[in-house]
Amino acid sequence: MALLKLSIMLCTMLFSLSLSGAASPKNIFILAGQSNMAGRGGVEKDQSGNLVWDRLVPPECEPQPSILRLNPEREWETAREPLHVGIDINRTAGIGPGMPFAHHLLAKAGPNAGVVGLVPCARGGTLIEQWIKNPSNPNATFYKNFIERIKASDKDGGVVRALFWFQGESDAAMSDTAHRYKDNLKQFFTDIRNDIKPRFLPIILAKIAVYDPFMKHDTHDLAAVRAAQEEVSKELPDILTIDALQLPINFTTNAGFNLDHAHFNTNTEIVVGKWFADTYLSHYGHLL
Repeated sequence: MALLKLSIMLCTMLFSLSLSGAASPKNIFILAGQSNMAGRGGVEKDQSGNLVWDRLVPPECEPQPSILRLNPEREWETAREPLHVGIDINRTAGIGPGMPFAHHLLAKAGPNAGVVGLVPCARGGTLIEQWIKNPSNPNATFYKNFIERIKASDKDGGVVRALFWFQGESDAAMSDTAHRYKDNLKQFFTDIRNDIKPRFLPIILAKIAVYDPFMKHDTHDLAAVRAAQEEVSKELPDILTIDALQLPINFTTNAGFNLDHAHFNTNTEIVVGKWFADTYLSHYGHLL
């Protein structure tokens, strides 16, 4: 009888664990920015004009037990596309760079990669001033939630290895926000690192290729934001850049983009994810 009770207790515990989410990962990566980080691969308008995801998942984005995501409830679960569902709220999420990054990292790093944890935080259409820390504004919740997700991700023993940042298209749509971008981005990165100490946080920054055509853009200034991103990467330590203008895209033929001419398609998002992985591994892979 005692053995039967013990067996029932163990089964109950295992069942509870299966409901509460996956085990915590070894190496954790933060994904933040706006829509091209959240992912719009495979998202197009249907016949009614509504944005829908085509639900096509390429091999580079398929779920597997060694890739987890921190869900909106801050619990680990098996990661699957769209990775930003429940995070990029009120938007239609599709394929992004997160899953291709994790697959490529596992393939290149081997056993050192362990279980990879992805922490999706991106929000489509956002300006940098919506992300920065603002203690005087209690309604500025993006930064607070962002920091809380980072801290929640490694509470069970995993290690936050890097932040991938892909944002600035909305700021580039207006000259005034574009010219404030450098100071805002520099302060944002500095505040993050101060608020999550003692974590060592390399940042891999994607320099944007387009400005947001869905924002008011009478005086857009893509060059100013790109220059700001490059300058911040040189003025702060442990910030690396990848350049989205070097992606397999063509503005004349719209190759590499969705039909909206602004968001990367699935194939381009896969390339971005692999770039993130290769850049991280070439500089910080020895830390895994």
